[in-house]
Amino acid sequence: MPTSQELHFPQTEEITPKTHQDDATNSTKKTTLIEAKAQLDEQIQRAKSHYEEIQSRTGSAQDRPNLVATTDALTETEIHNQNQQLRHYISKTNTEIAVLNARVDNRQKSPLKGDLIRIFLSEATVNGDKSTFKAQPLVGQWIRGESRVIRLKDNLLFESPLSEDLQITFSEKYQLIINDQVISVINPNKAKNSASFEVPTHSKQGTVVGKLDYRIIEE
Repeated sequence: MPTSQELHFPQTEEITPKTHQDDATNSTKKTTLIEAKAQLDEQIQRAKSHYEEIQSRTGSAQDRPNLVATTDALTETEIHNQNQQLRHYISKTNTEIAVLNARVDNRQKSPLKGDLIRIFLSEATVNGDKSTFKAQPLVGQWIRGESRVIRLKDNLLFESPLSEDLQITFSEKYQLIINDQVISVINPNKAKNSASFEVPTHSKQGTVVGKLDYRIIEE
């Protein structure tokens, strides 16, 4: 029979039990990362919107933002840095858009030759992904540097639910832009002109085909 000196007992390791506090900490970190990613996605959309607005309304835009979609590969530090950069870009472009709006207001109050145009949308057919319709004619006035949305409605049925939004921009470089596509460059010394167009719908799932006439408004 072995003596007490001959008996060997395995050494045991002390195992620290996992506590509810550890679970709570990990859960908080995971939630914080999810919120940071959601915030980055939101900042990306705002920065993209600002860039496209300035590009369209002025005819050019400097310093295109770095729009990197969030992925699981991004670390928390990388997401934080991206958010910081986009916040700076959005703040800067907020100022640029405010200055642009002020220029448009001044042109409305004291327009120079070529600052105001009247657009008559005589023909427009919307070929959507689920329906096709001819739109009612529309007329409107645009200021150089202005961009706004008009709604095309069915020309045949008065209470038809069919409609399509069309973004029309008269850029500071005298470009006439529909749904982000330049369809004509306006000569401020030419009283009137016309242009045909075929542009994608807002959803990019169809097209809008039409014709418009425009003329310089002399104040």
